[in-house]
Amino acid sequence: MMGKFLMAASLAGFLLAASAHSQGMQQQSQPDQQQAAQVQSVTGKVTAVETGGKAFSLEVNQGSDKHPMRFVVDKTTTVQGHVAAGTTASVDYQPDANGQLVALAVKEQSQQSQ
Repeated sequence: MMGKFLMAASLAGFLLAASAHSQGMQQQSQPDQQQAAQVQSVTGKVTAVETGGKAFSLEVNQGSDKHPMRFVVDKTTTVQGHVAAGTTASVDYQPDANGQLVALAVKEQSQQSQ
């Protein structure tokens, strides 16, 4: 239990730092090329956060099936809210040249009266 808390805290700290860092770096990057790539969105439940917060997994409902998706986090990823294992979140992402799914924006979804 403590290990999960530490991983969640690590991800939250990393994502917060990445968000603050990316705001300054966006002007130096090439936004036209990033926007030209196909951005997709998905919502699901965070099932795991990897050590150091460099990646996380999301369980996504597709019709009546559930399947896992793994996202990597980089310096341009922005995060809204507290995202940890068990959290429902929406992710805007795009594949990179290596076929990994790079999270561009991660947003905690509120759990209102369910």
